[in-house]
Amino acid sequence: METWNHPVSIKTITDYHLESFIRCPYKFYYHHVLSLNDGEIKWREIVQYIINQVVQKYYQLPFQEQNKLSILKLFDPYSSYISPQLFEARSHYYMTLAKITDHLLQFLTSRKNQHPPLFLYEKLKTYTRELETHLSVTFELVEWSTHSFTIKKFLVEADDELIKLYNYLIVVFSDKAFGKLPEKIEIIQLFTGEIYTYSPSEEDASQGIFYLNYMKSLLQQPRDYKRTASMRECMSCPFTQQCKDDYKISKEIKNSTLNFLH
Repeated sequence: METWNHPVSIKTITDYHLESFIRCPYKFYYHHVLSLNDGEIKWREIVQYIINQVVQKYYQLPFQEQNKLSILKLFDPYSSYISPQLFEARSHYYMTLAKITDHLLQFLTSRKNQHPPLFLYEKLKTYTRELETHLSVTFELVEWSTHSFTIKKFLVEADDELIKLYNYLIVVFSDKAFGKLPEKIEIIQLFTGEIYTYSPSEEDASQGIFYLNYMKSLLQQPRDYKRTASMRECMSCPFTQQCKDDYKISKEIKNSTLNFLH
């Protein structure tokens, strides 16, 4: 595909685009660069949307109403959004909903802080001189802590690369926008029930700049994009066939070039 050779212009780096790129550069290219969309909604997208809605509405309730029954009531209007046909199998459908509901009930009701959140699903933007671009981040839940603030993010699933990305992104953004680092960052993976806790230092801010600069350079060069090694990502990707076709063509061109050079 000829457009692979054209650099991508980046004016703003968003958390959503970086997450998409980490999951699969090819999918990112089709969806965000070429603006292709098959119109289908995948199970992880709709489940993540519902989680965001429930968490946001839960924290908007008076503290005395923040309990398990309220969470289940908040889930109820969205039950029709989740069709078993979106999942790999009916067993996958039931297992996913059971695990995510159970873990969300545990985490939300374990809250001890009665003060309203500092930020609740607020999108903020700041310019980063070292990156020569803006950073845009949606802060899902930010609470006051003893000496600073704590940032929490609820995800259906997260791997090590995605966790590292989010931690660095939050550290750099907080340093540039607030002049202060969060005391703690918590990433709550609702499928497994694991909580990844990270307490950043000033050194992490400079490492974060280096990491995001590296990510920016990768984003700008589509010809260097690599397909994900995750079979799970490919199974839920709407661009699987197009990806295979383009990959085959690019491989043939590369082999022809090598043969010519030899």
